[in-house]
Amino acid sequence: MEEFDGLPDAWHWSPAPGLDFAAALSADGRHLFQVNARDTYDQNLVAAILHTARENSPQLLEKGELLSAPQEFRHPGRDFEVIAAARPGVHRYHEVQQPQLQQVTWAVFPGYTCEFADPSRYSLEDARESFIRFLSPADLNREPVPFLRLWYDNTVTKGGTDGPDGILAAEKTLYREIKLLEGAPGSFVRFENFRGSVFRIEWDPERAWTLAEETQSSGPDPLDIADLLSFAERSLR
Repeated sequence: MEEFDGLPDAWHWSPAPGLDFAAALSADGRHLFQVNARDTYDQNLVAAILHTARENSPQLLEKGELLSAPQEFRHPGRDFEVIAAARPGVHRYHEVQQPQLQQVTWAVFPGYTCEFADPSRYSLEDARESFIRFLSPADLNREPVPFLRLWYDNTVTKGGTDGPDGILAAEKTLYREIKLLEGAPGSFVRFENFRGSVFRIEWDPERAWTLAEETQSSGPDPLDIADLLSFAERSLR
């Protein structure tokens, strides 16, 4: 471990080739902000992340949210829009080897606005799945992975989701299930984006695909598949 060049009360260490960790104390000196990078370490970017996290410690720490992105962030040559934070229990950086350190460490990483829903929409399981499976916070070169909650039922494939809460899913899953609605009357796809807007898509032989936004009182609109897929992609961003 070595002191982080140019940033006081901060450190960098690399336990294996291609794996870099950096951390800095919060403004009150009682918490640690940590950035992990796998094969994508950029010292200037990491310094900016840690500096921004420290300068905005109250926003990142005080509400105790599981997973949130409250702080705007810009860095030259990068398209990131926010600094995100995952609290202990969502990340498990020090859970096994240093459990006391784990309890005061917040994982911080750069992200995109469309990747994060209102923090109240995350259960602990949702936050963990989003952090580990979808957001890939250790990839500092990643593209946006929009927040997507999905419900669906298909009368032909017999695929579907159970329970009222739906599942977190990748974009490709949404597009696949929309296409599979063709020829499956009585089926539906329902999805929620990061803004909290919820859309329902169905198919029937007379109107083909229809789209309705559940927060609107108007009836469903008929669309062809190309326009429907284009709308779905835009709505996630």
